[in-house]
Amino acid sequence: MLVALARAGAYSGYVRLSTTELGEMLGISQQAVSRRLRQLEAQGYIVRDIHPRGQRVKLTPRGRRVISNLYAELRGIIGKAEAITISGKVCSGLGEGSYYMSLPGYLRQFEQKLGFTPYPGTLNLQLTTQEDVQLRQELAHLGGIVIEGFEHEGRRLGDVVCFRAEVGGYSAGVVIPARTHHTLTTLEVIAPVNLRRALGLRDGDVVQVKVYV
Repeated sequence: MLVALARAGAYSGYVRLSTTELGEMLGISQQAVSRRLRQLEAQGYIVRDIHPRGQRVKLTPRGRRVISNLYAELRGIIGKAEAITISGKVCSGLGEGSYYMSLPGYLRQFEQKLGFTPYPGTLNLQLTTQEDVQLRQELAHLGGIVIEGFEHEGRRLGDVVCFRAEVGGYSAGVVIPARTHHTLTTLEVIAPVNLRRALGLRDGDVVQVKVYV
């Protein structure tokens, strides 16, 4: 059920799905779907927004972890992770990356799960081709490595999904925050070094990112 919901788009946000549609996807009765959705909601794997016109469903961080762990397990069974290449033009960000990269709650998880301490800031790339935008969109629906959100100064900071990557010979990571001002045409990259300085980059320079999926 969680895989079916993720496939329908519930991994990255709310998706409108009827129990009839889910039943057809899974080959089970509408009653069985309703029962299973109630169980998943009670167990904290999904949240639902129910109103007279239907229901919207999305996976919780706990539900996304199940999908991520399943993906990692299957990837280990099938073989080594594959890589895709996404290209974009260097652009200036809003300065949010520097703030969030310095928060201990995120920093510790990046160190543990990516194996490096990120430089405080992100390299922002503006995607200019439809192919690259499509690849970025596909990343948002893959499991990736989940960096869990936390409470900070009275605010709830959201989850971040990341992928191991490589830029100009440097180990890196592509980050996809649950909440961001950027659109699907922007790719955010972190690394243990200041990539702009290390690679001599300026706004408008084209950069290729090898992303391991």
